[in-house]
Amino acid sequence: MNISDLISGGIGSKVANNISSKTGIDSNKTKWIIAAAVPLMIAALKYNASKKEEKAQSIDNAVQTKHTGEVLDQLDNQLPAEDDEDNGKIVQNIFGKNKDSVENDLSEKSGLDKGKIAGILAILAPIVMGYIGKQKNGSGGTGIGDLIGNILNGGKSGTSDSNSSFGGLGDLVGDFFNKDKDSSSKGSILDKITGMFK
Repeated sequence: MNISDLISGGIGSKVANNISSKTGIDSNKTKWIIAAAVPLMIAALKYNASKKEEKAQSIDNAVQTKHTGEVLDQLDNQLPAEDDEDNGKIVQNIFGKNKDSVENDLSEKSGLDKGKIAGILAILAPIVMGYIGKQKNGSGGTGIGDLIGNILNGGKSGTSDSNSSFGGLGDLVGDFFNKDKDSSSKGSILDKITGMFK
């Protein structure tokens, strides 16, 4: 159970290659976007789960009923659809009011237009949820907030600090979501996040 699985490991590499083949986006750029977007998604889910009990319950229900991990078995042949309305709703549910900001910052830093970024996020969101669902099914009853935190921590459990994470990743992501940061600062933070997975 490690966030690297989704970024630079087997799942991440497969997704990056398939997205590049499907969209024509340069593979290095695709890998950069995945390395930036996946930690942002997992950290946002962690925040949502810790904010309100009903939010945690909603995420828990979603990963136990709808996002149980089957999507991971289909990645060789089929990616989630970038223009699927339900996938777009998952992105909206993950990021909430930060969705536009995330898309704008990833677009500005990567040089891709916002529509392409939105499409990639729509592909990634059900994969991230499916990964969490698969871990949940084998977790033996671990609470969803702790489970997501363990993924963000690189598979290390036992920390009660919501910002504590593997290599300071949680602190960087928290800094990215700081509304007082300008685009230049956020771009620098994204570079630091992606640099952890090279």
